[in-house]
Amino acid sequence: MRTYTGEVIQVLGAVTTEVVYEGERYNLTAHVVTGQAPNLSGRDWLQQIRLNWPKVERVQQLADDSRLYTLLNKYSDIFTAQFGTMKGTTSKIYVDPTAPPKYYKARSVPYALRPKVEDEPKRLVAEGTVEPVQLSEWATPIVSVMKSNGKCRICGDYKTTINNVSRLDNYPIPKTKYLLAMIGGGEKFSKLDMSQAYQQLLLEEDSKKYLMINTHKGLFAHNMLPYGVSSAPGTFQTVMENLLQGIPFTVVRVDDVLVSEK
Repeated sequence: MRTYTGEVIQVLGAVTTEVVYEGERYNLTAHVVTGQAPNLSGRDWLQQIRLNWPKVERVQQLADDSRLYTLLNKYSDIFTAQFGTMKGTTSKIYVDPTAPPKYYKARSVPYALRPKVEDEPKRLVAEGTVEPVQLSEWATPIVSVMKSNGKCRICGDYKTTINNVSRLDNYPIPKTKYLLAMIGGGEKFSKLDMSQAYQQLLLEEDSKKYLMINTHKGLFAHNMLPYGVSSAPGTFQTVMENLLQGIPFTVVRVDDVLVSEK
């Protein structure tokens, strides 16, 4: 047996074991190998056991001596499914004071997509990302984007409103060759991808009025920095670099943190 990178795996032997799944029993052969790694189900098992895939959410190794799960348990308040925000910093939108407010009515949504489009504001309100409002001088129409999992993401079409009158944050996004030079010489590499990226950065109260979105279900105010704002990449890059400065062999490009180890 070999790994996907070609290394030989030493097989200690095979054992026939009884497997119970959703009330059905099977006698299947399991191969025992050296080393510590998650158990794998081969095609011979999958041909016998018809897995209920919609119920399979994740597979994890529960070894007590696993350094990974020891770390996850130690910092369980950080590794959580709940949406988090950066502490100690906020984002501000700088708008030309002479610019007149722009208010666009909500765009029509096809009836077939309305249930999914309506579910997204409910989810955003529940997690605190947006909140409903009654009146606003500024209003931006939304763009609905269907994701591969069948759900819908709504984004403000800010090129029609705030992007034309706000000051662009020109903080440079690092080039690839610079990032490779910073982590060069490493033997192990990791990439940490921040969930929701910009939306972990709280908006200043005075900036919320500029980023109102208008949907067929009403107006909503953003509490976090949304996607589609022209100054968002530079603002977020600044915050992340200040947060991670001084950590060796660690670089950041917007919401991707790259780490190398010798």
